[in-house]
Amino acid sequence: MTMIQIPNRQNQLVATITLPEDWIAGKKPARPAYLQMQKFFVSPRDERAGICLRSPGKKTYDYLSSQENPFLELLRKPPHPLSEQEFLGIQLLLEQASWPGRFSREQAKTTFFNPRNVLELQGLWIKENMMSRALILDTTYDTGNYVQEVWFMSPPEKFHDFVWEIDQIFSSLTWYTAAQ
Repeated sequence: MTMIQIPNRQNQLVATITLPEDWIAGKKPARPAYLQMQKFFVSPRDERAGICLRSPGKKTYDYLSSQENPFLELLRKPPHPLSEQEFLGIQLLLEQASWPGRFSREQAKTTFFNPRNVLELQGLWIKENMMSRALILDTTYDTGNYVQEVWFMSPPEKFHDFVWEIDQIFSSLTWYTAAQ
């Protein structure tokens, strides 16, 4: 069983996700350069399909307190699809994933993974022609300005072949409280 450890900015473990046993480390695909993938784990069914962790995690809005942070405000609400206004409110955090010319968004919503919410984003990276689903996690437990991103990527024509596995992988998200 392959487990991806999700660290915070101090390199403390905040969460993990579990991959299917037959997924292995593989070659990084053509990708949006801003994602800064550390490792890419691939499916045995198609080496172009896989999951990665952005490394290092990134800052959100360091000029705001956590109480004023629009991303954290979204995560404090009950899980829901993002309105266009909410999506535009976090476009600085999302960087190129919020640019319609770079990323064609199909879905943006908050999802509950006990005991906290994450942002789930799905769409097509246009230039790279890669379909993606991401989990964007607050690694500061609502006290700061750092997030981590887990991205599943595949060619668009193969994406729907992996929906069940993506759901299983993302639902394996386990939070750790030691870093709080």
